[in-house]
Amino acid sequence: MDRRPAFEEGVTAVFTQWTALCLAVENEWGGPLSVDKANQIIQDVLDWFYDKKEHHADDLELELEDALVQDFNTECEDGSPKQVAATLVELHTQLLQGSTTLLEQIRSRQASGAAASKRQVVDFDGAEVEGGSSSGEDDDGDEGMDEDNDAPAAVALSAQQQQQTQAREKPQPVVDADGFEMVQGRRRGRR
Repeated sequence: MDRRPAFEEGVTAVFTQWTALCLAVENEWGGPLSVDKANQIIQDVLDWFYDKKEHHADDLELELEDALVQDFNTECEDGSPKQVAATLVELHTQLLQGSTTLLEQIRSRQASGAAASKRQVVDFDGAEVEGGSSSGEDDDGDEGMDEDNDAPAAVALSAQQQQQTQAREKPQPVVDADGFEMVQGRRRGRR
């Protein structure tokens, strides 16, 4: 079946664009085998489509949520499992009907996302580290993204995400007239 490779390409592309899964893999929320676990989720989803005759986004959403909880101890409250499930079911339906419209959209999002993003490397205090690489490079020696790898090994932060990260950074220190830095009180729920 010639639709199968196109469908598998689309599924892999959707998963590599799924922020929750990318963060779980990059931060090893599933332990040192996080990449393998992400690959297994992709394979399980492909098997789900190939083994079932009827495909409902609600059922797939539950499968995705369960996989994230079991493999990465992560609960997505952003609605992304529902979006991913709906996209995959629609992709499958369109490809069965001979349409590649959604697949082309997914490909273009993947290409434009990779070109527009920049990997940001930060240290523990939130300051950007010199030598951050583009999303296509891999400086740490791990296997990066290539056509043969099904799961993302790094997360590329977009300009909007970088601005949000900068907005959450610590406030600048307050220096008094004598040149001493004033101690800032914690703003968390003191009673």
